[in-house]
Amino acid sequence: MALSLKHKYPSDSLLRFPLKERKFAKTRTNLIFAFLSEFDSKDFDSIKIKDLCEIAEVSEPTFYNYFPEKGDLLLHYIQIWGLQVSVFAKEMKLSESGWGLLSALFRYTAKESKKNPRILLEIISFQAKNKRTLHQSRLTGAERVLIFPNTAGIEELNADGVEGIIQKALSIAAKNGELPESTDWKSFGMVLGSCFFGVPILAFQLNQNLEKLWLDSLSYLWRGAGGIIKD
Repeated sequence: MALSLKHKYPSDSLLRFPLKERKFAKTRTNLIFAFLSEFDSKDFDSIKIKDLCEIAEVSEPTFYNYFPEKGDLLLHYIQIWGLQVSVFAKEMKLSESGWGLLSALFRYTAKESKKNPRILLEIISFQAKNKRTLHQSRLTGAERVLIFPNTAGIEELNADGVEGIIQKALSIAAKNGELPESTDWKSFGMVLGSCFFGVPILAFQLNQNLEKLWLDSLSYLWRGAGGIIKD
């Protein structure tokens, strides 16, 4: 995820939002920046809320006003990452086909994981261990513009996690006739999700190229389901 603690907020693009919304967006984004910076040297369980507050320069009570639990930070990050996938798919002209959107999901995530593999593995671990439904506040319009000030239509792009992106991709594929009408969409969605979460573990254990392994696996699954790939 290409975010930086040195991120400079573009005031002009945010002026159309009320002051309260701008302050909310900046504080919550600062906490996400702090969270990501801690991942450079720590795993999820070792990250302390008090340290995040010091980096973001907010009090601990303020932190809990934005994120009731530490796990909510990870869920919020997943939304931002999902939005980045949507931006990538749009820029690469991959968002109009189911296959294209899925390949964007795997390609973008693989490239970003090279910068810090720990984050992807922590997300997989967190979702595997978490049995409770955590609070998930949606990205606001101000947050979207704050993080992507130069992306037209950023407020309309999808910011869902893996399941949401897969569901949208399959919906597009069904509309375009990219997969047979007889496709069991729910089961195929679960298979694709298993591919997304399972392949990275194998890739990192065997020191394999994650992007190639992901795309090869996706191709096998797609073609095996009778899918059409248009180059």
